[in-house]
Formats: sequence, structure tokens, C-alpha cells
Amino acid sequence: MSESNSYAETVTGWEKELAAAERNSADLPQAQIPREKLQGVLLEIRGVAAEQSALTALKQEKTQRIYTLLAQGRKISTLLRTIVREHYGNRSEKLAEFGIQPLRSRPRNVETPGPLPE
Repeated sequence: MSESNSYAETVTGWEKELAAAERNSADLPQAQIPREKLQGVLLEIRGVAAEQSALTALKQEKTQRIYTLLAQGRKISTLLRTIVREHYGNRSEKLAEFGIQPLRSRPRNVETPGPLPE
């Protein structure tokens, strides 16, 4: 078997080795214990891989739920901000407590009269 780090190639290689060892078990009685251990490792890998797939699917479902809740929360937050603005008024400094910028007028430029002409 060639040296490979690929998960699929490694597991497939192990399955082929186990099948060959099973076919030749009469010639290789000393391989019985390692063969059983490798079968146990393969079974555990398959179980963990199945669990990983289930968790990936669950993660995707939870992500979609978060997006749904975020959209719902944004709508409710907009409603709440509108109610606060309606209650206190657009110019109230109380709006800042809710994270809303109050409507402020710009300061007027007061022109100072220059020197009087003579």
C-alpha cells in the first residue's frame, strides 16, 4: 500500500488488508489479534464519521435557526425603536439611552457685526 494521508485512501487500504488477511487466516494465525484490533478501529471510525455527519447537519440547522431569529429580532427591534421615538419625540435626549440618535438642529452661525464704516 502506498503512503497516503487521505482519510478515504487509508480506510479503503485497511479494508483491503483486512479482507486479504481474512482470506489467508489459515496461513497467518499470528495476524488474528492485530486484525481484530484493526476491525475495531474501523468500526469506531465509521461511528465517529456518522456522528460527525449528523453534527454537521445539526450545525447547519442551528445556523438557519439563528438567521431566522436574527431577522425576527431586527423587526421587533425596529418596532420598539419606533415606539420609543413616538413616545419621547424625535428630539428628546432620552432617545440616546436606547441607542437612538436624537434629532438635533445645527447650531446657527451668529455673525458678529464688523466695524462700522466711517
